[in-house]
Amino acid sequence: MTVTFSAQGGGQVFSFAPDVTKATSATANVTRLLDHVPDIDISSPEGKAVDHLEDGHIVFKDVYFSYPTRYPPSPVWGLKLLTM
Repeated sequence: MTVTFSAQGGGQVFSFAPDVTKATSATANVTRLLDHVPDIDISSPEGKAVDHLEDGHIVFKDVYFSYPTRYPPSPVWGLKLLTM
């Protein structure tokens, strides 16, 4: 009886092994991102200051976004975004 319960418990624990691997990888990625030192120091007064910004336009046409592990493949289809 004890062997049966132990085998069932072991099977349940090992079924989470892929999730533990993904969580470990995600933790390493987040830690690397948080420890990253940016190339530009926004609090430094050095560098060129911008006195006036010219008028400009940014256009995104036919933007598609998807989560690689989810179905349906794309929650955003052909988005158009215009900023002025």
